[in-house]
Amino acid sequence: MPSGFTWTDPPSALFPAGMEVYVTKIHVGVKAIAEKWAPEIENWMRANAPWTDRTANARQSLWSDVNEVVGVMVEIIMAHGVEYGTYLEGWDPRHSRWMQNAGTWAVVEPALDHFAPLIWADVVAMMR
Repeated sequence: MPSGFTWTDPPSALFPAGMEVYVTKIHVGVKAIAEKWAPEIENWMRANAPWTDRTANARQSLWSDVNEVVGVMVEIIMAHGVEYGTYLEGWDPRHSRWMQNAGTWAVVEPALDHFAPLIWADVVAMMR
């Protein structure tokens, strides 16, 4: 039974262009979510760093930023701006191993644990 519907262009010709637009909109949305959360992450790390400040250099140097990787991926970078930040996190870069106090003064991994579900909830909401 004919429906009276006629394709002006076959779906196979339209799908790639439509898919590209869809993927681009997702990328733009994910980047916007990352840019929304990056400053909050930085503030949270500075407020919740568990060590006792001697100079406040480590606390003030904590940072978070959004980076686009090859135009198809978005990442939020969270890091220390002082050389000894890796030691505060518990990682010994000279020997590529965790130190005995691993995690005692860490703030980057706890920030990831805290913010990952919040960021993911925004991504899920965007996709609805």
